[in-house]
Amino acid sequence: MLDVIELTRKLVDISSITGQENEVGEFVYHLLDEEGWFCEKQIVSPNRFNVLAIQEDPTVLLTTHLDTVPPFFPSKEDEEFIWGRGACDAKGIAAAMICAASGLVQKGMTNIGLLFVVGEETNSDGATKASQVGPKCQFLVNGEPTDNVLAIAHKGIVSAEISVQGVSSHSAYPEKGVSAIEVLIDILNDLRTAVFPNNDLLGESHVNIGTIKGGRASNVVADFAKAKILIRTICKSEQYVTILKEKVEGRGQLELVKISEPQNMEIIEGFDTKTVSYGTDVPVLRALGRPLLFGPGSIFEAHTAKEKVSKSELVEAVQLYQDLVLRLV
Repeated sequence: MLDVIELTRKLVDISSITGQENEVGEFVYHLLDEEGWFCEKQIVSPNRFNVLAIQEDPTVLLTTHLDTVPPFFPSKEDEEFIWGRGACDAKGIAAAMICAASGLVQKGMTNIGLLFVVGEETNSDGATKASQVGPKCQFLVNGEPTDNVLAIAHKGIVSAEISVQGVSSHSAYPEKGVSAIEVLIDILNDLRTAVFPNNDLLGESHVNIGTIKGGRASNVVADFAKAKILIRTICKSEQYVTILKEKVEGRGQLELVKISEPQNMEIIEGFDTKTVSYGTDVPVLRALGRPLLFGPGSIFEAHTAKEKVSKSELVEAVQLYQDLVLRLV
């Protein structure tokens, strides 16, 4: 019988930074194969693949991602927590899903499947591949750290790069040039004070100025500047794109990098619910089935230098995943 604590540590101890998921994929594939699942590798790119495991055509598919953000650091544990890269995002979740599904199969259930994808932390290329090749199901339970509470909605994303071309000159004669940095600052200030949509379910939109680059030296009027921004959205992306274009037009160039719409998920009676502000693979994977979002761990621990997950939450998640599946089939 699989142990969720032991399996979490084994998964965490395999480095799988996005783009380098081959080793953890092989581990999961062979583990599930030995457990009697019918396993398939969905090739995403050279040495990168999703792992699909089924018994028969699934009614419910449990899915999460195997990749992590950098840097890798291995697991350790005490009486309460497991630490390590991916402990809560999302290897503890993967372990809980495997243990839950295997327990249900041992009790005779066959219409359940497992799908573990790559690339979630960057461009969702694993989820994109899965959405193209299947399998279709009625319900898809996506695993992200939600504190073992059912997330019924999450915000979307509009990511963009704004670049400005100026005219360089000696800083003693700034009137001879045009500072790209000053123009960019004006654009960014206009975006910070812009009125973006809000609603009761997801709250306020939020603009994050992630990076700024520009200029050549302190005694040279800057002839170039660029910034990368990300907006957490609560409604259709067209409204945000329109505002971005209005603020940038005539002063710089706008490149839209990524757009992902806000998502509503299924509600199951008897489960506590909440909304979350982060993005997931749900916008892509909902092509396979009606989505739910649920998992152990806190998003506030994810991506940190002290990432951890509660051992009691992992144990609880195994039972809660089983309860969810039994409610859905």
